[in-house]
Amino acid sequence: MTLDSHGKLALVQVIVYIPIGLFCIYNNIRHGFRRDAGWIYLTIFTIIKIAGSIMTMEIENGKDQNLTTTAAIMNTVALSPLLNASLSFLNVGLNKSRSFTRHIAAALKPLHLLIIVGLFLSVSGGVSRTKTSQNSLDDGARELQAASGVFALAWVLMAFACLIYMANIYHVQRSAKRLILSVTLAMPMLFVRVVYSGLNAINLDTSSSTGHTAKFNPVTGDWGIYLALGLVPEFGVVILYTICGIINSLSKDKDTASEYEGIESP
Repeated sequence: MTLDSHGKLALVQVIVYIPIGLFCIYNNIRHGFRRDAGWIYLTIFTIIKIAGSIMTMEIENGKDQNLTTTAAIMNTVALSPLLNASLSFLNVGLNKSRSFTRHIAAALKPLHLLIIVGLFLSVSGGVSRTKTSQNSLDDGARELQAASGVFALAWVLMAFACLIYMANIYHVQRSAKRLILSVTLAMPMLFVRVVYSGLNAINLDTSSSTGHTAKFNPVTGDWGIYLALGLVPEFGVVILYTICGIINSLSKDKDTASEYEGIESP
């Protein structure tokens, strides 16, 4: 198998995300596949990244060039479960009896639906871009741009929540503090990833705007840009969450057993 730069990066992703995916599955089993735990979203993210990377390697090996658009869609769609995982980790384990942060947590719950709206727009837009009619291509570009806007809005709201949570971090259980801190540290990397998705969307050719650069395409564009703005930020976020999860799993504190239940430790 002969791989170019994109193919080699895809191989690296498969190597990295398989063990991370297994760790996420372990955490899902341990915590009863609770949606608010965030690990189920991170598991979905790793599955999407592995599938998209395999498609990229198949494309680079010359087996199926028709997978190019599908692989690009997978890269765009992956942002949705990554944001949802971050949101879940941000809200987990809050002390609901003492702090006004419980109101922030309640207000952020609909944000999951907003991110899912971005997911549907990404899928719909990507499918439209596979068609040949100009109207479909234009509609697809608009939907992908709208999805990028939705993801950007979700990031802004999450960043605001991080500021509030960090200012009231003493109201949070110890293991949940680690998760909230990890999300706060991940926010700059998530910002870079959201910006990269937006740059790809706004540079799509349409009937009213042609000749835009294709270097932001995650499959066929500039591999260096993809590495810096797409791959590295994703790796940073996922590895940060994984390390935090390992630390929480090994913790002997009483709050570890109840971190995903929102129960205050005595």
